[in-house]
Amino acid sequence: MHTSPGAARGALIRNAGTYLVAAVLFAAGFSGRQAEPESVLIFLPGSQPGTVDTVSAGGAAACSACHATQPGSREVHIFGDWSGSMMAQSARDPVFYAALAVANKYSVVAGTNTGEYCIRCHSPTGWLAARSEDITARALRGTDLDGVQCEYCHRLADPLNPDSTILPGVFPVPGYGNGMHLVQTSSSPLRGPRDSVIQVHPAIADPFQDKGELCGVCHDVSNPYQTAGSERIDLPPHMYSPLERTYSEWLMSDYPSMGPAGSCQGCHMSPAPGYSTTLLSAPLREDIHAHDLTGGNSFVPRILSRFWSGLDTAALHRGAVRAEETLRRAAALTLTAERSGGAVSATVRVTNLTGHKLPTGYPEGRLMWLTVCATDSVGDTVFISGAYDDLTATLAPDSFLRRYEAVHGLTSSTAAVYGLETGASHHFSVNDTILSDNRIPPKGFTNAGFQSRLAGPVGASYADGVFWDDAQYPLPSPAVFVRASLWYQSVSREYAEFLRDENLGNVFDWNSWGEKLFNAWDSGGRSAPVLMDSVSATVPPGDPTAVDPQPALPVKLRLHPAWPNPFNSTVSIRFTSGGTDVVSLEIFDLAGRRVTRLFHGLPHPGDRTLRFDAGALAGGIYIARLSSAGFSQEQKILLIR
Repeated sequence: MHTSPGAARGALIRNAGTYLVAAVLFAAGFSGRQAEPESVLIFLPGSQPGTVDTVSAGGAAACSACHATQPGSREVHIFGDWSGSMMAQSARDPVFYAALAVANKYSVVAGTNTGEYCIRCHSPTGWLAARSEDITARALRGTDLDGVQCEYCHRLADPLNPDSTILPGVFPVPGYGNGMHLVQTSSSPLRGPRDSVIQVHPAIADPFQDKGELCGVCHDVSNPYQTAGSERIDLPPHMYSPLERTYSEWLMSDYPSMGPAGSCQGCHMSPAPGYSTTLLSAPLREDIHAHDLTGGNSFVPRILSRFWSGLDTAALHRGAVRAEETLRRAAALTLTAERSGGAVSATVRVTNLTGHKLPTGYPEGRLMWLTVCATDSVGDTVFISGAYDDLTATLAPDSFLRRYEAVHGLTSSTAAVYGLETGASHHFSVNDTILSDNRIPPKGFTNAGFQSRLAGPVGASYADGVFWDDAQYPLPSPAVFVRASLWYQSVSREYAEFLRDENLGNVFDWNSWGEKLFNAWDSGGRSAPVLMDSVSATVPPGDPTAVDPQPALPVKLRLHPAWPNPFNSTVSIRFTSGGTDVVSLEIFDLAGRRVTRLFHGLPHPGDRTLRFDAGALAGGIYIARLSSAGFSQEQKILLIR
């Protein structure tokens, strides 16, 4: 009897919940056990467990022999930087284990196997070795725990353009995301940015290694359990059930058009002069990519040694420091304060300097917010929004609070299935709706582009081309000084408590991860917020009792947002002056050293625009400072090379 391709695909998807069936289809001798009916293993296109060689003996540690500084050798930072990254620790992260246990707790209700799906990106080598069938991740061992490690990345091929090193599959990978990786079947040669014949192992150049699409394999995430089996086979993951959209946010921004500097690697693996190996035959190169892979998480690296022994704590500390530096490069604040009669107002602009939403990635427990504080002439606080209590690790709600986050949740029908409440939820794996998302889009944002990949704002509005947010605050008339600060927190109290409470009595929490994580959080600084940027301004003097609704106001000194920002070589900086005071406009680096003075003198009243030519300056964050007697205003400008 003839069976149509569509019917055959449907039968496969209904029955290919186990890797046993998938392995037959991929003509690979996988020997995994048959999964129980109530814990079905998800099938997605791409390399399957048991179809590629296991990781070479020694795993990631073996790479340190040549890719880390040795006694008496030249300095090589690749392995050390990677060791301190969250990529190296993705399979040791206690937040992952606590969240995984919660996901498994609820996945059995629906007969799914969510935990196994999560492991494919947190421990790709463990997943490829079929050790993820224990959905608790308890079966992971050895170099499985090295997370996104050396051999995995350097065996990755473009899943949409496979070559002869890849075992042919029944279904092509439909798009970048959901961990649908293609890994070459053998461990040699490894792939990199260039060919090499002088290494211990052969290396071939693969352009995919320098593309953001490589990162997109795991950094666009949709829930495959919330779409029909045929759709998760045929549709790219950006077309259904969004969970994370970091790759899509980048792809729909201006950054891909910036060349290597605008790629994911250009920011998170920025190139610099150095050596790739301790072998003396390897030349000094100008563009060795740092393997720090730094994101914004500075909290987990500082608590990992409480859960695992034998870690390089010095490397982890350096990784935490790099994460804080990355956060300080991610945004720029500008602040203006005005007095109109008896009314005082402040406007804070938060400009996104990254190539994706700010913040981005995993939505649970990650917060960014503004704290705005105004004081009077004797220094007493007369206004505060976004107050954070260090003792209780809580952010006080107020009517002007600017809190940037994505809030996922449950519709009534899904909540009923799991016996949960409708509305906002930290149940990442079963959430089926996005209630709000006011995170700031990147440069090049368009509503149509982001909506096409289910990444648009929800409950918030950004015009096309906008990559900043303006927050306005009405201040009491005695206010004379205003300071605005932008903060980021990796794990909120609410989320730490959720992971603790949901895991009490949870049979899938085999190491009391929820409780241990909360204890580490509570005694380890409570994921202390990181200051991303801070600016201040003086409120212009005036008669606070005046009530004239349309007073004749003098022109006030003001620094306007630089454009473009980020910039490649030159940037225009505009300021407004009343023409009554001597003004200086200067550029400083982050160490406080003055780079140049663009203007110093008594300007004509009104606007003046100056251009800053960065010349041969290194890429990075610089500070534009406008100052006069009793006034100073700053903003960050990002030079991309």
